[in-house]
Amino acid sequence: MSLALITPPTEEPVTLAAFKEHVKVEGADEDASLSGFLLAARRTIEARYNLAILAQGWRLTLDAAPAEIALPLSPVLSIDQVGIVRAGVTEMLAPSAYEARTGRGGGVRLKSGGPGAGLVVAFTAGWANADALPEELKLAVKTLAAHFYERREGETADGAPGVVRILSAYRQVRL
Repeated sequence: MSLALITPPTEEPVTLAAFKEHVKVEGADEDASLSGFLLAARRTIEARYNLAILAQGWRLTLDAAPAEIALPLSPVLSIDQVGIVRAGVTEMLAPSAYEARTGRGGGVRLKSGGPGAGLVVAFTAGWANADALPEELKLAVKTLAAHFYERREGETADGAPGVVRILSAYRQVRL
């Protein structure tokens, strides 16, 4: 299995100006560092909670095509393409050949199996834009970025206790 980012988000969930207001920083001397903390906070939250915070394109490749696959990121905005891979050749399937689930717990169910074949799913995950993003996720990004800013010497993200509580509703449990 491989998961590859194809199209990164075109914006960040929190603007530099909003973050500077949050941490009470004036002037532009630390803008590059603050932007880096915002990026690191978003990526940390996405990785830890299997979230895509803002719209981004991904490709999931599997060596075997199961009848049904749950996508590893949430929320799923769209299933863009599904293909079966046989002998190194990918055949794109018509949307009528599979059922797509979007939202939290997004996935794909093939209507007919692909024994001995691999599977490729291109999908878009995340909230459409920063305006559509729940406020608690913006707060989590600001809180974790502020934690990174205040503890530049490398203390772990687990030291930001409020972030775990804020994000608990977005944690996905897979059985």
